[in-house]
This record gives sequence, C-alpha cells and structure tokens, in this order.
Amino acid sequence: MKKEQIIFLLLSIVTTFSIVGIGISISLGSILVFSLSILTATICCGVGFSLRKKRATQAN
Repeated sequence: MKKEQIIFLLLSIVTTFSIVGIGISISLGSILVFSLSILTATICCGVGFSLRKKRATQAN
C-alpha cells in the first residue's frame, strides 16, 4: 500500500468515527461531543478532498 493510500485510509477511518460520534452524542444529548465530532468530520473531509485534488493536478 502506498503512502498516499494510507493517508486516505486514515482520514476515512477518522471521519467514520466522527460520524459515529455524532450519532452517539445525539443519543446522549451532549452538545460538546456533537460539536467536536462535526468539526472533526468536516476537517478530515476537507483535507481528504484537497489532497485528492492536489494529487489529480500533479498527475497531469
């Protein structure tokens, strides 16, 4: 597995756990965990998309 693939794998795992955290925080009624989970998922998705775009432009 290439280094870039490992980075994308780690970002997807963290994003998945963040989305699970959103569901758990809603069931527990925790605003703090909900906010942190939303923030983490947004940051990880943004980083993943920007890395993918950067990688696509370098290939051309």
